[in-house]
Amino acid sequence: MWKLYEKFPSVQKEYSGIEPLLLYTSSSNLLVSKRQVKTIDEFKGLKFRVLGGPPTEMAKALGAVPTLIPMPDVYQSLDKGVVDGAAAPWEAVQAFRLYERAKNYTIAPFYVAYFSLCANKRKWQSLPQEVRGAIMSVSGFAGAKFWGRNFFDTAEEGVIERAKAGNYEINRYVVPPPELARWTKLAGEPLWNEWVKKMEGKGHANAREIFNTTLELLKN
Repeated sequence: MWKLYEKFPSVQKEYSGIEPLLLYTSSSNLLVSKRQVKTIDEFKGLKFRVLGGPPTEMAKALGAVPTLIPMPDVYQSLDKGVVDGAAAPWEAVQAFRLYERAKNYTIAPFYVAYFSLCANKRKWQSLPQEVRGAIMSVSGFAGAKFWGRNFFDTAEEGVIERAKAGNYEINRYVVPPPELARWTKLAGEPLWNEWVKKMEGKGHANAREIFNTTLELLKN
């Protein structure tokens, strides 16, 4: 996110009214479910908690029934059968103790949540240059890596530790590349192309370049 911000003036323009200090995302959401999902056919009829917008369209394309509920309600919804599963990063699985109600974890890069830490622009500009420099020395790209790593990269270990302590079963399944390619073809690429088309229609001529750059950054 920060590299996109640094590279593209059109992205910087989105923050013209504020001063971004950090831009980062969650780790990829995985599927937390009461029944194991290994193939695209097993999504059929799955009541799947997702966010609105593209994630909802993704769930529909996979054959699932998208269900929009707040993350704090997922625990009870899993318990009562309101949903069969949810897209969530390991951090949310740990924070909301979802491992107590769902034992199956399908590892696939569904989507991420976006986070930012920003300052009031006028207040920021009123600070002495040395103060701004000191803040930015631990912000920007370095700060984004620090926050992303400490919020999300260690969360899976925390889930495993807590589940083990409570005698909860964890079934972890990593979707193999050939199967994941099927999911991407059906529920990824059409949504990506629709976003590019929509942005180009709004006058963002470099939408495709921004998107392609995003894909390249995700490989690193």
